[in-house]
Amino acid sequence: MFNLNHKKIKKMDRKTIVVPAGYRYISEIPSFKLHDFPHILNKQIPGCGFTEYCITNNENVILCSPRKILLQNKYDQHKDEVFLVVNEFEQEPRTDKDLVKLEKYKASPYKDKDEIEKEKQELENAKKNFFQELTKKLTGYINKCLFEERPIKILVTYDSYRLVKDILRFNYNNVDFRVIIDEFQSIFTDSKFKSDTEIQFVSNLQGVQKVCYVSATPMIDKYLEMLDEFKNLPYYDLDWSSQDSSRVKRPMLYVKTLKAVYTEVKPIIKSYLEGKFEYRFVKDRNGKVKRIESKEAVFYVNSVNNITSIIKRAKLTPDQVNILVANTKDNIKKIQKRLGKEFNIGRVPLRDEPRKMFTFCTRTVYLGADFYSDNAQSYIVSDANIDTLAVDISLDLPQILGRQRLRENPWKDEATLFFRTVTSGNKKPEEEFKDKMDEKMKRSEGLLEAFSEVSTKNRGYLSERYQDTARLLNYKKDFVAVNPTKNPDGSIKLVPVLNNLVRVAELRAYEIQQVDYADRFTVFNELDKLNDTDVNNEEFVKFFEGFNKQKDRRRKLKFLCESSHLPGFRTILDNVPNKRFKEYIDTLGVDGCKSLSYKIEQIDKKLSVLSFDPDKVKNAIYDSFEVGKSYSKSGIKSTLAKLYKEIGYKATAKANDLDSFFKTKRATLAEGGKRVEGFKLLDKIENNNNDKN
Repeated sequence: MFNLNHKKIKKMDRKTIVVPAGYRYISEIPSFKLHDFPHILNKQIPGCGFTEYCITNNENVILCSPRKILLQNKYDQHKDEVFLVVNEFEQEPRTDKDLVKLEKYKASPYKDKDEIEKEKQELENAKKNFFQELTKKLTGYINKCLFEERPIKILVTYDSYRLVKDILRFNYNNVDFRVIIDEFQSIFTDSKFKSDTEIQFVSNLQGVQKVCYVSATPMIDKYLEMLDEFKNLPYYDLDWSSQDSSRVKRPMLYVKTLKAVYTEVKPIIKSYLEGKFEYRFVKDRNGKVKRIESKEAVFYVNSVNNITSIIKRAKLTPDQVNILVANTKDNIKKIQKRLGKEFNIGRVPLRDEPRKMFTFCTRTVYLGADFYSDNAQSYIVSDANIDTLAVDISLDLPQILGRQRLRENPWKDEATLFFRTVTSGNKKPEEEFKDKMDEKMKRSEGLLEAFSEVSTKNRGYLSERYQDTARLLNYKKDFVAVNPTKNPDGSIKLVPVLNNLVRVAELRAYEIQQVDYADRFTVFNELDKLNDTDVNNEEFVKFFEGFNKQKDRRRKLKFLCESSHLPGFRTILDNVPNKRFKEYIDTLGVDGCKSLSYKIEQIDKKLSVLSFDPDKVKNAIYDSFEVGKSYSKSGIKSTLAKLYKEIGYKATAKANDLDSFFKTKRATLAEGGKRVEGFKLLDKIENNNNDKN
C-alpha cells in the first residue's frame, strides 16, 4: 500500500512488557504502573481489566472514551467511585451512517438576521449555563475526594474532555491527573464521522505529560507513523502468553459468504424463536457436568436500516430485542418510524440484569462494552460494498470477539462472520485513488496558502466559510479543517489546519474495501493474520481439502495450476505449504508448468537454468572456445556438456548454445575422415545475458 506522504517513515520503537505468571487481569498485578510520559499501550487482549485498574488504583484518573454508551456502562458498574460527565449538547457519532454517498444539501428555512442572532445567543447561554453547572458538580465531587483522601476518577468522552480540562486548569492546577485515552484507534476511525471533534481532542492533549493511549487493537503502525502526534511516542506491548499460555484462549471464527443480510440471519432467528437452541455440556467450578443452551444471540450489524429491517421482517417484539446503536435523535426517529413508538434505543445490561433474546449492535458497541451472558452466541455481518457494513478485520473483529466477558459462556470465544467481498462495480484502481488523494492535498495546500495571504481582519470570514464547507462536504474535496483556539482574552478564533486524521481514515477505508476484501481468499488471508485466532473458512478449507488429496507433488502442482482462475489465487499461493510451488508459478507461469507436464524434475531443472549466474556460463564458454576457430557440432555439444557439468549448470548442452555468445557462420569440417557440419566463431557477443537459455 502506498504512503501518501511519499516519504520514508521512521519505524516505531516498540517494547514488550511481560505480564508475570499467575495473573489474568492488570488490576491484579501489584507491580503494574503506567509511565509518567506520553506513550501508547497495546493491551493485546480485550477484557484484561485495564479499565478496572484505572478506576480502582490510587491515582487521579481522567478516563476518556469515544462512546457515551461505554462510559455509561462503566459508570453503572462503579457509581460510587466515579464522576460521569454528561454533556447534553454532545451526541454519539453516527458511525452507522453511510458516507460513501454525498448527502444532498438541504437549504435551511429562511430566517432574518435578528432571529439567527437570537438563536445563536440562546445556544451560547445554554452552553454557558451547562458549563457552570458542570463546574459546580465536578468541583463538588473533587473536593469530596480530596477531603476523604481518595483518588479522583472522571469519565468523559473525547468531545467533552476540553470542558474538564478547562475546569481543572482554573480550579485544580496543582492536582496531578493521569489521562487515559481508551480505545484510541477511534481517533482515526471516527474521523470520518466527527473529524472536528477528533482533531480538537488531539490538539487538547498536546502538552499533557501523563497521557496513555491504550487499546487492545491499536491503529496499525504504518498509519500511526504518518502522524506527528503519534509517530515518536514510546510504544509498549503487553505479553500475556510467554509465561502463562493458558491466559490467552484462541477464539474460533466461523466464516461464511454473505448473500443477503436477512437471508443469513432469518434461519438463526427462527431457530431461537422455535426453541431449537444449540446446547453444550460443560463442567462447573465443582466439576459437575451441566447442559447449557444458547437462548441469546447478539448480531453485530453496523447499519440502523438493516437492524430495523431484520426486526420488522422477523416480526420481533420490543420484549425480544435490545437495540444498541448511537443515541441520536435521527436514530430514535428512524427506529420508531419503522418499528413503532414502543421500540427504543437500549443500554448494555449489567451482570445481574435480565437480558433479551436478541441484541442488535452497531459499531457504537464494538468497543469496550461488557456483555455478561452465560449463553449468548455472536454473529457478525460485513459487506465491503457498503461503507458502514465493512468490518475492519484487524481492528473491529478482535474487539467483537472480546465483548462476552463470562467464562461460563461456552460460546464466549466464538463468532460467525458473514462477509461479502467488493464487487467489480465497486473496485477502484489504486492509481485512481492515489490521484484523487493527491488532488485533495493540492486543494488543501492551496486553501491554506490562500488563508495565509488574506488580511488579518478578513481571516475570520474565510475561516467560517472553510468551516461551513468542511461540514457540508465532509472532506469530499479537501482535508482542511477549522480548529477553534482561545485567544489570551478568552475569545475564540478559528484557525484552518490540515486534517491528517481524515487522510489516514480515508486511506484505511480504501485498504479495507479494496485490499482486505478484494476476494474470498484475501479475506481469509487477513483473518489468518489475527493473533491467536482459529479461522474456519468453508471455501478456503474446501480448496485445501482437494489440494491435500493429491497423492504426489506433480498432481498437487497440476491441481494448483488448474485453480489459477479462482479469485484470490495469489493468496492461495501465499498459503500453500510447499513454497517451491509458488516459485514454479511465479517464474515459469501456469502455462510454463503445463508445457513441462507438471514434471517436478524437469521444472526444477528449468528453474535452475533460469536462476544460474549468466556470467559464470559466459566466462566458462569464452575460456573453452576461441574466436577464429571452427568446431564441429558434435565437438561443441560434447565440450559444452562437460563444461556445464563442471560448473553445475543443468541445461541440456546444444551446439547452437554458442549463438548466444559468438557471432558464427556455418562451416564444413573434416573429422575422422568424414565431412561434418560445424560453426566458425567470428567474434564474441560481449554484452550477452544468456537470455536464450
